[in-house]
Amino acid sequence: MDKNVIQKPFWALTTQESLNELQSHEDGLTKTEAERRLKVFGYNVFGKKRRLTRLTIFLAQFKSPLIFILIIAGGLTLYLHKWIDATVIFLALAVNAILGFYQENRAEEALLRLTLYIKERARIIRDGEEHELDAEQIVAGDIIHLSYGTRVPADTRLLSVKELAVDESILTGEAMPVTKNLDLISESAGIHERKNMVFGGTLIVEGFGVGVITATGRNTEIGKIAALVSETKRQKTPLQLAVSKLAWVIAGLASAVVVGIFILGITRGETFFDMFLISAAVAVGAIPESLPIALTVILAVGVERLARRKGVVRNLAAAETLGSTTLIMTDKTGTLTRAHMELVDVAIAEHVIFGKTKDHKPITQLSPPEKEILTLALSNVNVLIENPEESKEKWRLSGRPLETQIVKAAAAQGIDVLSIFKKKEFYSVLPFNSKNKFSAAYVRESKTFTIKSAAREDFLAVLGAPDILLKQSDLKKEEYIKALETIEKLSEEGKRILGIAIKAVDKRLKNPTQVQAADIKNLQFLGILAFYDPVRPEIPNAIKQMEHYGIKVVMATGDLSGTARSIAKEIGWNISPGEILTGEGLEKLSDKELLENLDKIKIFARVTPEDKLRIGLLYKQKGEIVAMTGDGVNDAPSLKAVDIGVAVGSGSDVAKDVADLVLLNDNFNTIVAAIEEGKRILGNIRKSFVYLMSNSLDEVVLIGMSLLAGLPLPLTALQIIWVNFFTGSLPSLSFAFENSLDVTGRAEEDRKILNAEVKFLTLVVGVFSSFLLFALYYGLFYFNVNEEIAKTFLFACFASYILFVAFSFRSLKKPLFSYTLFSNKFLTWSVAAGIALIGATIYVTPLQKIFKTVPLSPFWLLGLLAWIAINILLVEGAKWLYRKT
Repeated sequence: MDKNVIQKPFWALTTQESLNELQSHEDGLTKTEAERRLKVFGYNVFGKKRRLTRLTIFLAQFKSPLIFILIIAGGLTLYLHKWIDATVIFLALAVNAILGFYQENRAEEALLRLTLYIKERARIIRDGEEHELDAEQIVAGDIIHLSYGTRVPADTRLLSVKELAVDESILTGEAMPVTKNLDLISESAGIHERKNMVFGGTLIVEGFGVGVITATGRNTEIGKIAALVSETKRQKTPLQLAVSKLAWVIAGLASAVVVGIFILGITRGETFFDMFLISAAVAVGAIPESLPIALTVILAVGVERLARRKGVVRNLAAAETLGSTTLIMTDKTGTLTRAHMELVDVAIAEHVIFGKTKDHKPITQLSPPEKEILTLALSNVNVLIENPEESKEKWRLSGRPLETQIVKAAAAQGIDVLSIFKKKEFYSVLPFNSKNKFSAAYVRESKTFTIKSAAREDFLAVLGAPDILLKQSDLKKEEYIKALETIEKLSEEGKRILGIAIKAVDKRLKNPTQVQAADIKNLQFLGILAFYDPVRPEIPNAIKQMEHYGIKVVMATGDLSGTARSIAKEIGWNISPGEILTGEGLEKLSDKELLENLDKIKIFARVTPEDKLRIGLLYKQKGEIVAMTGDGVNDAPSLKAVDIGVAVGSGSDVAKDVADLVLLNDNFNTIVAAIEEGKRILGNIRKSFVYLMSNSLDEVVLIGMSLLAGLPLPLTALQIIWVNFFTGSLPSLSFAFENSLDVTGRAEEDRKILNAEVKFLTLVVGVFSSFLLFALYYGLFYFNVNEEIAKTFLFACFASYILFVAFSFRSLKKPLFSYTLFSNKFLTWSVAAGIALIGATIYVTPLQKIFKTVPLSPFWLLGLLAWIAINILLVEGAKWLYRKT
């Protein structure tokens, strides 16, 4: 058999043509032929990519340029014999590496989890006999038996069916099971239209069937999705990109400064060894070693906070991405909606004819005629109540989704369902099938059913497709047309409609089993039952909150445009025709044309997984930071390709493993919480960045200007390292515990880490505070202050002001006294610890010798307080100035 045969459109071929193309027959393949084909097509598993070894993943954690800088800084501290400093640096490296390794190793296993969908046994006919074997051993041309409750092992062209219904939601996103038939379909039909095919990974929820395998492994539809997941590159988050870029800038500047200071010192006559030590210390001070540590702590604390709100982030950096999100692509089924149908309307014939139907809300109290229709519908349901002894609210119902909803709604309306089933006043005479599209039950002379003109007489109760029942009814032509228009309108709204009708039984009919489909005519049309997959109650407010943050929300669904429009209306969107684009229209547009129209589109309807991936990548090309929600296997490629993938907890394991954020409670509000937490994380990163970077110039300016001015070196290398590692770094970690949410309302500003505000404050505070520090040192020597006291006072000012301005940086937008000063206990204790360490270096005798300090009198302590106040005023002034610009 030609290997390319599996590419044939078998849904457009007859059953016999399909068998001929696959060189098979109803008795199945021979064992020899099956073994030959297994060698040609391979096992029925997804192609396994070569996974990275754990050692490779671990070593990859050290490729960041900022990590390189930390390693160099650690080496310098080792060279200086500062063992504690070196320990802290290398411990930070280890923590970053372990966390990164854990996350990347989990992502590497996503494809392995995807293959679990076809780890099944299969009933295959070979050599005319039925065998059960591992699904991975089946081949194209095998004849397979499909039965209720089994997962389809590979793509299959159906040869025969008996009430076969398949849950295809993992591929198409469709909430309801799809009833299968053998009818030929157009070659251009989409996956959701191929009713004579079943696909690998889907689930048989009803009936039986026999088919011939047409494709296995990566050639199946689910296998193609696995390939998309495998081939789609994982993108870096904005935080990773920004920090990576910043690291190289800092490295370059620090190197230039260190070389410059070293040369300047040697030129002035300083010893080589002394200048090497001081240059190394300045390099360590100029590079904010605490920044990656602070980022990790801020992200970890934010992730932990989000977990308490039922959102689990699989990647630390992804938490930051949520704060930068500018656009969310959301699926409909299982994300915006609950993924199960509810009975929302029972309408009598008169109301159907005149279009008097209800909205999407669950039914409340029914009128007697409506209640009678619902009661009559019970005659055509095949539902098992597994625990009838318990209260109706706790019933476990087994059966078709719509039929279980009928039972549930009837019980809620006070109808005695158990009594009706127990009386057995009816029995099925025509089961539902896809050809007739209705079922019929024979109802004996009954006191339960009191429908006018049928009371106390035997009759047939018919439940099924409303257009079929209307066509066979006794309605007048005008009434028929109006009723049909109402049915079509409701269908466009995304509702599933069942019609109900009755027919008096011919008294000459002694055996009701003689009833045939042809007898179902001249019906008395009674009304309809309307079902709807409801929007989750939290959705409207959640979307409004997202839009308040400047985030655009678009819907991408496999459903009809009418269904999507109805959902949009329910969540508060006013959609014009030009804001909807279907998959068919999408195919006609080039990427360039689609890019030009993206901003106008609010809803993408009838789209495939490949369409979603294309849309997401084009949004990213426009510069959007894209988040996508989803729950099925069909969503996996897009979840991986966009900046942040969000999966609902009740979705497939594949979607959850590929996604960056999983909503444990399936509550859309958790996305809002995640976005808020992401923005809080962004804000805290900005605070930590400004805090660390605004004082990184101090050593450079102070040492460099002193060398130029011919003054003694103001600080020792050990003093610089002490301040850098043990005082200033502590408050930077405390910003992780800030709970304030500062949002400017300007989307461009809110999405960036290094926005204009951060740059302004870093530059203004950094330059002015550094030059003020040198001016202080110059003034001390100008007024002939004792050199030991001058240097000790300068060290105290240099070390302490960094601690106290941290309180001003708790908010970059609000003045200092507009928020509770000491509400961040971690910061308060960090500052207290820093003060204690500084005090120890000045007043504890052994440390005085090490750090070359002398005790300061109360006069100098008052001067220290004044210096702290001046720097706080500087920060507050810079904040005020930026707010006014």
